[in-house]
Amino acid sequence: MKIIVTLLLAAALLCGCTREPDRHATDMKTLQKTVGRERLLQTFSQIEPPPMGKEIMNKSDQEIIAWIKQVDDWTHKVLSSPVTGEMDEHAMREMQTQLGKVYTPEMARRMIDYFYRRDPRIGTYQANSTKAMLGLRSEWGQYELHKSQPAEGQYKLSLTGRSKQDYSESVMHHESAYSVQGDRLIVSEFKTRS
Repeated sequence: MKIIVTLLLAAALLCGCTREPDRHATDMKTLQKTVGRERLLQTFSQIEPPPMGKEIMNKSDQEIIAWIKQVDDWTHKVLSSPVTGEMDEHAMREMQTQLGKVYTPEMARRMIDYFYRRDPRIGTYQANSTKAMLGLRSEWGQYELHKSQPAEGQYKLSLTGRSKQDYSESVMHHESAYSVQGDRLIVSEFKTRS
């Protein structure tokens, strides 16, 4: 009888040791790497937004191209601010506010939605990828800029970058739209493809 009880206890211990990992423990591990609002605000305080004065549209093509690259670089820094690639709901709202210094609320939301996916189970946002989403960060040999003004206080920019390597040529296309609000420009569209 003692042998049967001992075997039953041993079997119970083995079953207890081989059960699936606790889902709560996995969630806790994930939450430990989540960047919160305060840490994100500290990072944002070190990232200076690009100049957004409306007079930018009166500058030379080369100055406008340099400015577009500056907007692109700032955007990448803001979107990749959570060093762990994960942030909570409060941090996401701060990121949207930060992007709102340059972009319309709708465009800021679209950028976050493109760069992050929400985990509704634990309420965090996780980066879709660690690679840069913005194509202007690469160096292109030649740039060609086209500027138009479809209406008063609105601008559209189209930028083409070309880079030749051996027997092939790579081409990058960027399109962006801006509206004047007060004495500032606000970005309503900003997309790049290659």
